[in-house]
Amino acid sequence: MFSTFKKAFFVGLALTLAAPVRAVAIEFDFDWSGQIAGFSVEGSFGYDETQSYTDGIVRTDDLDFLNIFFFAPDGTLLKSYVNNHLDPGVNFNFDTNTQTLLQTGSYNESTGLNLGAPNFDRESGNDPSQAAGLSFWSKPPRSSTPHLHIDDWADEFGFPIGFSSHEDVSFPTRTTAQLIATGRVGAAYLPPNGEPVEPNDGSGQFARVTPVPEPASLLGLSILGGSLVTAGLKRRNAV
Repeated sequence: MFSTFKKAFFVGLALTLAAPVRAVAIEFDFDWSGQIAGFSVEGSFGYDETQSYTDGIVRTDDLDFLNIFFFAPDGTLLKSYVNNHLDPGVNFNFDTNTQTLLQTGSYNESTGLNLGAPNFDRESGNDPSQAAGLSFWSKPPRSSTPHLHIDDWADEFGFPIGFSSHEDVSFPTRTTAQLIATGRVGAAYLPPNGEPVEPNDGSGQFARVTPVPEPASLLGLSILGGSLVTAGLKRRNAV
């Protein structure tokens, strides 16, 4: 019996082998974990480093590929978005000079991000009746404090709310205790009887980017398959 991850891996591998092979000059992995519930994302992207990019910023249309995988707090793979740069509503901005994802701006700005499904935040202008999928996105326009969210727009997976209306968040400028003090943390994630927050009372994080040493070109496997293997190894080692 295959695990959920193995099923996803072999389906993804089959899709990759069936797709045309494209040369990729440079590849990166990225990952992020939520501050309240422990949801996480992992992914990969690549672009042609021989090209010139305005101000050194690689944006959505410049990418050769972009894959993102959403994981539940227990590490279960919830949803995969392969070649996400081709999907509507995606906003991606990578600074090649600092090798960082731009994620302090709003999800629809040149300094923000929205990965996965289109954004259905109440200020997005999108029709809420069409809300579906999972999104990983940066702060909304009404906020002045940079932070990130995961949203299950149609409550497809039925998890309790982590903070405000979101499945999970991270505020790099605030500790978990400070978020609890706002009264907006979901009851399912409040520490019982005033006990300390577990596993620690740290601040949130932005998504981290890691260069992939080897070019992703052999038979086209590492564009999707290699990223899935990396994600699977990370999950296995974390158990």
